[in-house]
Amino acid sequence: MANENNPVGAVNELVEVASKSAQQLAETLCGGLKSAAGLIDPLGKACVSILSTALGAANQVFEGIAGCCAPKK
Repeated sequence: MANENNPVGAVNELVEVASKSAQQLAETLCGGLKSAAGLIDPLGKACVSILSTALGAANQVFEGIAGCCAPKK
């Protein structure tokens, strides 16, 4: 409470504290967004790989069923 008799000094300190808090919040949000963006690419590749594998397996099952049901010559 060094500025209890100086309202201008108190306002200046309040503005300084508020700006530092806003800056820290912005830095935290930017860090979070960068982390999230870094996860999107590997997760996208993993999803594509999983879907590709699942479609390949489904195709093999379908071919097996179709081979059993096809008329023999």
